[in-house]
Amino acid sequence: MKAEDVARAHQFREGFRLVDYGEIGLPIFRLTIEAVTTSYRTLPTISEFVMRCLSLGETNEDKIAGMLGLKSDIVNATINSLAADGFVSRIGALDLHSFKLTDAGEARLMLEREEVLQEEMLVIDYDGIRRLPIRLAGESVVRASELKAGGAVEIRPYPAEPPAIGELNILEVTKVIRRQGGEDFRRNVLALKRIVRRANVFRQAVALVYLADKGKEVQIGFAFDGKLSEPHERAFAENGGPKKMGFVKAIDESDGRRRLDRLLGKNLIAALPDAASLRALRMEEAAAKAQIRTIAPALEQEGQQKRPNPAQAAMSAAQDRHKVAQHAIEALPLRTMAPFEQGELLKEAFNTAELRLFVSTAGIQSVIVEGYLLREIDNLISRQVEIEIACMVQPQANPRPGNVYDPLSELTKRSMKNSLRLAQTRARELFFLIKDNDLAVVANRPFLGEMVRRSGFQRVEGFVTRRAEYVEEIRGAIASYLRGAHGG
Repeated sequence: MKAEDVARAHQFREGFRLVDYGEIGLPIFRLTIEAVTTSYRTLPTISEFVMRCLSLGETNEDKIAGMLGLKSDIVNATINSLAADGFVSRIGALDLHSFKLTDAGEARLMLEREEVLQEEMLVIDYDGIRRLPIRLAGESVVRASELKAGGAVEIRPYPAEPPAIGELNILEVTKVIRRQGGEDFRRNVLALKRIVRRANVFRQAVALVYLADKGKEVQIGFAFDGKLSEPHERAFAENGGPKKMGFVKAIDESDGRRRLDRLLGKNLIAALPDAASLRALRMEEAAAKAQIRTIAPALEQEGQQKRPNPAQAAMSAAQDRHKVAQHAIEALPLRTMAPFEQGELLKEAFNTAELRLFVSTAGIQSVIVEGYLLREIDNLISRQVEIEIACMVQPQANPRPGNVYDPLSELTKRSMKNSLRLAQTRARELFFLIKDNDLAVVANRPFLGEMVRRSGFQRVEGFVTRRAEYVEEIRGAIASYLRGAHGG
C-alpha cells in the first residue's frame, strides 16, 4: 500500500485526529555475533541408510534397494559414491553386486549422531524500537543514504546504543536464526561470545501522527504493509520517542489553522461543515476504499483463471459506493483537507488543468516533482495551459551539487523559454494550489517540497473548495498574501 492509502485506512482513532503521516525508517541493528554451537555430523540420507543396511549384514545391493524401497540404479550410484570415499568395498572379485562396510565406514557410521562443538559467526537483526531480535522474512532493509534519497524520516532508537552481548537472550536469538533463509537452523547455540560487527540499517514503514481532540497529547503509530503495529507504538511512546525527537513540540507549536482562518475570513469559514458530518462522510469514503482493496485480489485471481467472474459485480458495487462517497465530499462548498489528500489534489490539478494553474511552495524536491509530474507539466505546456509556480528558492538553470536529477533546474529551464512562470517569493507560512475555476487548496505544507529535507512531522492544516466563487476569492487573496499583507 502507498503511504497515502495507509493514512486513509487508519485516519480514524477514538478521541484523536490524524494530523500528519509519512514514510519512515525504523532502526535495525544488524549484528554479527561470534557464538559457540554444536552440530551433528550428517551423511546424505540415502548414504546413511545404505550403510546401515550393510552394517546389519545385508550385502547385495539389489536386496538393499528392496529393503529401502528404492530403485536399484539409485542404490548402485550411492554405493559407488561410498566406495569412492572408502566407506564400502566389494566382497570378492567375482561378485560385482555384493559389498561390505570398511573399517572407515564403520567408524563413520558410529560418528553419524555425534555432536561436534564449533565456533561460528551468526547474523541477526535487532529491532531498535522494541529492543529484541526479530526475523524480517522477505523484507528488505535500507541504509541511511537510501532513506534520505527517498525523502523518508529517520526514526531514532531509544536508547540509542545497540545491545551489549549480555542483553541478548540465547533462546530469542536461536528462534530468529532458525527461521532465517526459510530453513531450519540445525545447530544448538551454547553461548554468545561477543558482537563482532554492528551495522545500522532501517526497516521501511509508514508513521501516522495523531493529535488529541482535547488537550495536547500526540500519538505516533507505525504501519508495516498497511497494518498498525501496537507493540512498536507502545515501545516508542514508553521510551519518550515522540517528545525526544521533537514531534510533540512541532505539532503543539503549529498555528496553521489560525493563519488559514485569518486568510479566508469569517464569511468563508462559516461555510465549513461541522466536524461530525465531515467525519461521517470520510468514514464512508474510507470504508468503500477498503472494500475495493479487499475485493481486488479475488478479482485478479479470477481474471488469471479466465473463468466467469463473480467478484466483478461486488467490485462494481464497491466502486459505485466509493464514487458516491467521493462526490458527497467534493460537493461540500468548503472543507478541511486531510493530510493524505494534499498529494492527490496536486496530481489531480496537474492532470486536469485546462486554462491555468498556480502552485506555491517552499522548495522544489525531486521526491515530489519526479519524472511523472514533470511529464504532466510538459503536457500542460504543450496544451498552452498557463502555469505559474511561486517558490522560496532562487531559480537556477544549473543542477544543484550532488543532484543527478534536479527539478528546480528543469523548471528554471522551462521558465527561461517562457513555457511557464517560475518566481521567487519571500518566506511564507501558507501555500496555494489553484486550478482553473474549479479547485482551490490552501495549506500550511508546501506543495512541491520543503526548503530542506524533511526530518519530522507537523500539524498539517488546509482547506479545499471546488465552488467557483470561493476559488476566485482565494485567488484574489494570493497576491496580497505573498506581498505580506496578511502577515505570516
